[in-house]
Amino acid sequence: MRFILILLSLLAVAVEPRAQQSKGTPTYYASFRSYASGGRELPFWFRSNQNGTLPAANNFTQLLQTGFYRNLAAETSTTWDYFMGAELVAGYAGKPYFQPNQYWLGGRYRWLVVKAGAMADPLRYGGLSSTNGNLDASGNSRPVPDISLSSNGYVPFPYFGSPVSWKAHYSEGVLWDNGYLQKARLHHKNLYFKVDLPTEWSIAAGIEHYVFWGGVSPSDGKVSVRWGEYLYFVSGIRLGSGSKGGAGVNLPENHLGIYSMEICKRWQGNHVAFYWNHPFENRAGLELANAADGLFGIHLKRNEDFPYLSEVVYEWMNTFGQGYDSATGSAQDYFNDQTYRSGFTHFAQMMGSPLFVPKLNADGGAAGFPNNRIRMHHLGLKGSLLTNLEWKLMITFSNNQGSFDAAFPATVGQFSFLSELNYQLPRLPLQVSAAVAGDSGKLNEDRAGVFLGIRWEPRQDADRWRGNWIIRKRR
Repeated sequence: MRFILILLSLLAVAVEPRAQQSKGTPTYYASFRSYASGGRELPFWFRSNQNGTLPAANNFTQLLQTGFYRNLAAETSTTWDYFMGAELVAGYAGKPYFQPNQYWLGGRYRWLVVKAGAMADPLRYGGLSSTNGNLDASGNSRPVPDISLSSNGYVPFPYFGSPVSWKAHYSEGVLWDNGYLQKARLHHKNLYFKVDLPTEWSIAAGIEHYVFWGGVSPSDGKVSVRWGEYLYFVSGIRLGSGSKGGAGVNLPENHLGIYSMEICKRWQGNHVAFYWNHPFENRAGLELANAADGLFGIHLKRNEDFPYLSEVVYEWMNTFGQGYDSATGSAQDYFNDQTYRSGFTHFAQMMGSPLFVPKLNADGGAAGFPNNRIRMHHLGLKGSLLTNLEWKLMITFSNNQGSFDAAFPATVGQFSFLSELNYQLPRLPLQVSAAVAGDSGKLNEDRAGVFLGIRWEPRQDADRWRGNWIIRKRR
């Protein structure tokens, strides 16, 4: 399995394909949203997967977002192209706050793309997935500023022809938040292969690898990392050496990642995708000792003959196993680490699935995940009631067991829902939205809330709004 990560380090030079406009023209937008809750906090599906625009502890938020973006043109006949964008957020949640949430600049030369800045991933599966189809990258937190190399989507192998292609990603970022280790680095890479089969079937499989390294410790000062150590980190050679737990070796890095697979079928304007994520944080996870853990999903998109119900997503997630070894009492302890005690967070918000909620310190910083053994059922539905009126429904139920180090006395159930309407004015570039959401269970307080919003985007060919108000990208 280490060979896979070493190969990934050498070949990874691409990123998920970015949204593409027909002519690469700039798009400007502005939105205003108002949230209110009857509880101490906003309901789960109001504050989750919002790219870190909403603070964690509040029950009444006013939010203004404005920005622009220019994506790569859909046509790839030109030798080079460029893309850029920015998004500013101003809000009030008990006190005013302001943040430059996204900012990036990049260019493409043939199939190679380079980018610098903080840029959100494109929405997948109609915006109905609980974690955007990726356990480690949901769009729940503020995007991490990084420098990356990328290709413009899947690249055909020259000797196999278009049915066999690959894509990959290699980036280095910095976490500019108030985590336990200041200015920690985040390395990320992936490598995917895809085979297009007859009768419109396709199979894609790959691996994602994240590494926390470096930073400044409040007790030990700067975490020293030599060049040779960095090569060990990104290659994954030390992934099985016990950077946490098990052997008790406290190394200056933290590894985690997923195996990922997707099987797609298209026919007569319809689309169905089966997808699977398997998490790993050490050698046992790489070798599938925790084989029952992961995210399993199906996405169905119907053609325009069925507008009332156009898209369906069902997901089941299980992280109860974690490769627990009864002989040693050790487990992978997903998203937690002895050195990087804030866990897999950025600005105190989970970077992966929002079902994993970090504990917050008195100063608002994250202190890891007390509940990372979760079983979840999630259903997302979308359709149209009228020509310009869309509806969306998301329902999530989970059983929660705490962690192996601090298990709950009994399994705790939790239910959350979101019901939303979006109306596009026929003669104006405005969309009006309204939603209700709520939570019920013993993990969080029982609460319900409402949301009202309006979005302005003057381009006539702009993507219609399809869920969270972040930068929209075609896929």
